[in-house]
Amino acid sequence: MKKLFAVFATIASLFVATSAFAADIEVKDAWTKASIGQVRNGAAFFKVENHGDADRIVGVRSDLADKTELHTHIMKDNVMKMREVEGGVEVPMHGNVMFKPGSFHVMLIGLKKPLEEGEMINVTLEFEKAGDVPVMIHVLDPKSKGPAGMGDMDHGNMDHGKMDHGDMDHSKMAN
Repeated sequence: MKKLFAVFATIASLFVATSAFAADIEVKDAWTKASIGQVRNGAAFFKVENHGDADRIVGVRSDLADKTELHTHIMKDNVMKMREVEGGVEVPMHGNVMFKPGSFHVMLIGLKKPLEEGEMINVTLEFEKAGDVPVMIHVLDPKSKGPAGMGDMDHGNMDHGKMDHGDMDHSKMAN
């Protein structure tokens, strides 16, 4: 009986430690734009605040799309290119990182249904230390530029089908 209690106590302490660390991560102002026409891709933006030790977002997942990836924009040869982030996104100790237009974002590739204004969608951020953090994302008007302070690059008229996405499978992208 003592051994069984010790096993449960150990498991409980691991759960509490993980939960306490996950409580240090806060995701704010999560938003995306409603789908326009037959566009099968979307991008989500938010602010990640870390109230604890440094951590890293190592992945993202969602049932909404064929693929869900962490992306960023880079300038190469005077052309803006979108790339999947390799190695994750560092979230500094007692700091934050912005996922905003023209910077880091979550790319939803091959949406299974259009995103509709007013609905809430779910993604799960996968942290190296904090584990899985579910995020509720507001779907805004397609012309919206998002909450104030989230960036000034307007993706509304951007054709992701013609943007250089590197080695991404373009067969599932709108043209």
